[in-house]
Amino acid sequence: MSDLLCITDRTLCRADFLPRLEQIAAARPAGIVLREKDLSPAEYKALALQVLSLCRRYDVPCILHTFVDIARELGAGAIHLPLPVLRELSPEDKAAFQTIGASCHSVAEALEAQALGATYLTAGHVFETTCKAGLPGRGLDFFRRVCAAVSLPVWAIGGIGPETLASVLAAGARGGCVRSGLMTCPDPKSYLTQCEEARPMTFQREQLLLYAVTDRAWTGRQTLFEQVEDALKGGVTLVQLREKELSDEAFLAEAKALRDLCHRYHAPLIINDNLEVALESGADGIHVGAEDQPVDQIRRRVGPSFIIGATAKTPAQAQAAQAAGADYLGVGAVFPSPTKEQAKRITLADLGTICSSVSIPAVAIGGITLENVGQLRGGGMAGIAVVSALFGAEDVQAAAQALKAAVGEITQPHGKGGPP
Repeated sequence: MSDLLCITDRTLCRADFLPRLEQIAAARPAGIVLREKDLSPAEYKALALQVLSLCRRYDVPCILHTFVDIARELGAGAIHLPLPVLRELSPEDKAAFQTIGASCHSVAEALEAQALGATYLTAGHVFETTCKAGLPGRGLDFFRRVCAAVSLPVWAIGGIGPETLASVLAAGARGGCVRSGLMTCPDPKSYLTQCEEARPMTFQREQLLLYAVTDRAWTGRQTLFEQVEDALKGGVTLVQLREKELSDEAFLAEAKALRDLCHRYHAPLIINDNLEVALESGADGIHVGAEDQPVDQIRRRVGPSFIIGATAKTPAQAQAAQAAGADYLGVGAVFPSPTKEQAKRITLADLGTICSSVSIPAVAIGGITLENVGQLRGGGMAGIAVVSALFGAEDVQAAAQALKAAVGEITQPHGKGGPP
């Protein structure tokens, strides 16, 4: 299902309005909200008849806006309302609709709309937008608070597009509402595809098979971006961007560029220990150590699709991370590590005990090379995390290919010792 609702505005269309709506419907958004509040009731009814018919042809939900009597007369099952109109909606009117959306601009309004019988909400405006020129966006923290306060699906509105959709999804959005983007873009189908490609990736155990952790110390002949692309070409299944020295501004710019790169190769991007950069960049998740922000605090701020990894060195730490909401574990150091010389070592037996103590998957990390990876056979991990063995190699792509083949020989395709 699409993550985008189209909000119409015929005044923005550069071409004829109905042909543009047909292009949008053919691209299959989650729905089309026929806004057009400036029309007279008679004009709105005439337009709604055409748009309802068009949406039925493409099996796309059509949500009428504000004109309750017209929506009831035309048998529309869905209506979107400003909160003042919802407050005045009679029980008979409410019973006539299967879907009732409401616009809200605060947590208090969201809670009120839910109590009044709304079945979904829009909340915004989240980011600055040309539709509300000069007004700053309310921001992601506002949006997270709304999502956390209600049990209804919440759609983000205001400045939503390919660059921002992933961040609102990570904050708990059901999806995003797009107005000017779909009204003015050259090709609605391509626009929706760009948004689909920008959404956070669904986490799967198999993505941990060859987990690359970046280290700027190995750049020189190549940029970090070039190294990561070579690693992805060689078969890396997930990338963690680790930057302890960059400013947040530079970190964010790098994260955005690598997110797009990783998604082209269908690999998630994880940010090390910087939740704000992870959320603002639209990265797929975050990895935190024992001394970093607690997993349960992060999970309360982000949506369920946001990936959280946590470091664990004991079964107790592993179980606590899982209970707090972690999706996977990093377990190590399994060998002496040139990047973390003071890291506590764990044995192969420790690795197996930790992996078997939880139901979430784990990656082994710490000093893993092509020469010693075979010693981890039977450890129960889903994959390996590597730094210098990959980015310190003369040929990063070839190193990735060799490491992926080697780890594929020693890992189990399912957790807990075999297929469920």
